[in-house]
Amino acid sequence: MRKIHKLWLFSFMLCVVLAAPSIALAECANNIVGKWQQSHVEFAGNRINDNSQSWNFMATGKVRFQKTSPAIDASGDYSCEGDIIYMKGSTPGRLKILTYDGEKMSWESLDHGGGITHVVRVK
Repeated sequence: MRKIHKLWLFSFMLCVVLAAPSIALAECANNIVGKWQQSHVEFAGNRINDNSQSWNFMATGKVRFQKTSPAIDASGDYSCEGDIIYMKGSTPGRLKILTYDGEKMSWESLDHGGGITHVVRVK
């Protein structure tokens, strides 16, 4: 009986270890999985309307970035820690989520530029 208990405990721990990477991806303070279309950017209080970019965050830890001009279609990995999205790619970066209501979100880059990007969820 004791051997069966140890086998069950080992199996459970193995499942936890194998699921850990997926659990780590879910550590965003907000549910960002889905497609987000940029609506505008703010620089020093000035609003610039721009819907030429989108980000599609997948539950697998992949993100697809698309831009219309110049044409860019790139995929990479991402992870989250609280309100920080870590973009892992050829140009890694960190995005801090400033506002989020489930349908709209704004973030600022902690590594590049001084603007605040505003995005809306695409259905």
